[in-house]
Order: sequence, then structure tokens, then C-alpha cells
Amino acid sequence: MLQGHLKLVCAADSDGRSYLRSQSFRAPVHLSKPHLDEGILIVNAVNPTAGLLAGDRIDFDVSIEPGARMVLTAPSASRAHRTAGAGAAVEQRFRVARGAWLEVWPELFIPQGGCRYRQRTEARVEEGGEMMLIEMIAPGRAASGELFAFAEMDWESSFFLGGDLIARERYTLTPASLALEAMRARFPEAYYASVFIVAERLGEAEPCWQRIHDLHDETAWVGCSALRRGGAAIRVLASGSIALRKKISGIRQAIYEALGMRAPNLRRG
Repeated sequence: MLQGHLKLVCAADSDGRSYLRSQSFRAPVHLSKPHLDEGILIVNAVNPTAGLLAGDRIDFDVSIEPGARMVLTAPSASRAHRTAGAGAAVEQRFRVARGAWLEVWPELFIPQGGCRYRQRTEARVEEGGEMMLIEMIAPGRAASGELFAFAEMDWESSFFLGGDLIARERYTLTPASLALEAMRARFPEAYYASVFIVAERLGEAEPCWQRIHDLHDETAWVGCSALRRGGAAIRVLASGSIALRKKISGIRQAIYEALGMRAPNLRRG
């Protein structure tokens, strides 16, 4: 049973360059050497173990200070393994200051057969701060024919802008869930992604929303809706991992261009 954590504070120096002012991590989390691309600090959080086991807990605490820009990502998929009792849990807290940018884009999460997994995310963005959170979920070990065999996934995310709650999402999935039945009716090996964008500059008339809507096709369904204020939620249901990644890349490119930034290269091949 592991009790891991990752605590980061990203700041901007006098020349506007982003750097890690503070960092702390403990197994099963390891931090690789950060690098700058397009003026954005790329930070890779790595789990060098086989994945999350029964009773494992990981705590993420990430703060982005004024003027700093960072992407928190991972080079490989994360996995939760079969558990006989208590499952694995991840707690995430993100804080983004005015004039700062944070993108959180881990790799695929793969819930293996019999796993129990709980995730709680809280994101607090100051007025004038901006954030994008991308999460991708596989149906299981699809290459081995193991699909939707997990025991339970319990997911909750809350987003605050300037102290106001602008979005909250909560779902609990089991193999018998009606939501999974509906997904599989369209794509038997359905891959799912959610994208939350908090950016007051992107109003409802922003052309990027139509551009994202136009990504919808027979390989993946893409939907976009406005948050209570200051952002949008995007959902992707795809026929496979390649289709999912293609749509997420298109969404990400559209958002970066709408914000007047160049999307950094995460060097994932």
C-alpha cells in the first residue's frame, strides 16, 4: 500500500520564464526533468510501478503563480489493478493565479478487470487565470479482449472561477451501468474523454467552438457545452484509441490557437 504525493509550485522569473519554484514527490510518483517549449514549462509525472493497487493513495497539489505557464502530463498510461477490498484513490487540487495558464493532460487511464478506483479533482482558477483539463479513459485492456470488466469507478470533478462554482461532475460506473450500455451501443470498444476549459476570453461566440463541433464524425462523437460561466465542457466518445487521440489533438490545437498561444510539443511520438 503506497501513500504517494506530488506537490508543485510553478512561478515566472523576472524575464517571464516559467520554472518550478517548489517541488516534492513520493512513490509511486516520480518527476522527470522539466523542459520549456513555446514558453510553457512541460512537467512529466511518471509512475514507474506497474500501476495502482489496493489501498494505494496519491495526492496531487499543483499551484501556478501569476504569469507562469505549465503543462502537467505523463509519458505513459496509468493503470488500476484488480482489488479484493478497498480500491485505489487519487486526490487532485489545482490552483491557477491571475495571468497564469495550466494544462493538465495525463495519458490514458486503463481500468483493469476487477479494479476499484476513486478520483476527486478540485480546480480553483482566479479571475484572469486559465486552465484546461483533459482526461482520457480506456474501456480496459482492449488488446487482450478485456472490456468494461472493472468493478467500480467513482469520479468527481469541481471547477471554481474567482470563488464561484462553475461546474461539478460526478459519476459512478460499474459494468452494469446504463451509461456504459448506451456507449457500447454505438462503439463496442468505446474510449471516452472529457475536456474542461476555464478561460473567460473564450465567449460563446468564439469560432473555436464550431471548429471543435466539426470534429464530430463516424469515428468519434464530439459534443461541447458552455459552463455556468467562463468556459466549456467537451465530451468525446470514440471507436478506438487512435480516433480518440486524433480528436483530442484537434480540440487542443483549437483551444491554443483561440487563446493566441502555440501548443507545446509533449514529445509523445
